[in-house]
Amino acid sequence: MHSAIPHFGLWCCLMTCGLAQCLGCDTARPATTPERTWHVAAANAPGGLFMSGTLLADGAPVLVGGQSDLGGAWIWQNGALVDLQPPSGKLLSWASRTPDGALLVVGNGRRALWRDPAGHWTSEATPAGDELWGCVAFSTTDAWAVGDDPRPDTTAAPVLLHRDVQGWSGVALPSAVPANLRLFKVDGHAPNDVVVVGDDGLALHWDGSQWQQEASGTGVKLTTVRALAGGTYLAVGGLETGVVVLRDEAGNWHKLRDAKTGLSGFDTFDRSIWTCGDAGWLEFDSLDGQTSMEVSDSLTNDTLHFVLRLPNGDALAGGGNMGAWPGKMHGTLLEWAVPK
Repeated sequence: MHSAIPHFGLWCCLMTCGLAQCLGCDTARPATTPERTWHVAAANAPGGLFMSGTLLADGAPVLVGGQSDLGGAWIWQNGALVDLQPPSGKLLSWASRTPDGALLVVGNGRRALWRDPAGHWTSEATPAGDELWGCVAFSTTDAWAVGDDPRPDTTAAPVLLHRDVQGWSGVALPSAVPANLRLFKVDGHAPNDVVVVGDDGLALHWDGSQWQQEASGTGVKLTTVRALAGGTYLAVGGLETGVVVLRDEAGNWHKLRDAKTGLSGFDTFDRSIWTCGDAGWLEFDSLDGQTSMEVSDSLTNDTLHFVLRLPNGDALAGGGNMGAWPGKMHGTLLEWAVPK
């Protein structure tokens, strides 16, 4: 099912930048043994796309997405989707959980949703963000959301939002940031250490007092960024071809490798990374084996938007046929686990 390709350059760069130590901090070891394989967990899910996933405080995976005009949120439980019945509205794109268990979800339609640990939803209007693609929440009074407001000329104005005790407000970007770029994702180690990525390799860093633009080492769009252990960040993106870049603890960006197709999401495992992207792309990079393995037998032609590692070492990868937008779309969910 897999074809192994030597990848010594990636391993050496990760070791040099310190990411190998960061990814080695977990105890579970996935991937290189044959016990777990990728298989289709849900195909043609009628609720629509699966745009992202995160874990609730009890470890249950929650998925968000939906149709263009109706957002959805579900728990994946015992091989079935359990509807969390979020407030009605447009597509939901990203979710982030606070340390105390509250869930922040953003999407289209200038709104942010909160789900408290007891399962109660509230909806808040945002001052901008017809399309909000990412968010990170440190608490219900300290959260960030990013996206864009589409323009009639097919360009988009970047949107950066912050929530404090007063509610949501727009935040000015550094003056050098072009006025027609989309912001895709945001993540952070702490309230004074936050990174945003977007079109044309845009990378921004918040140090608690100001946003600064940084050179990411690539000019292609960066779709997803995650904060890793040790103060580092990893980001992926691309269009026809993909890219993986690392921000080290000192704030320097390094291009790690290219991919054969555009990348949308990833998650980290013990000294390894699963990435996903266009046309059902899945690829695994193992630092221990110094190899890269592609899932050569594509399980779907749909774009995969995210990979989510589960507490037991299994994983989910989700997406759907976004090309049908704004018509009826379906969701596709893949599972990396021991076949039952």
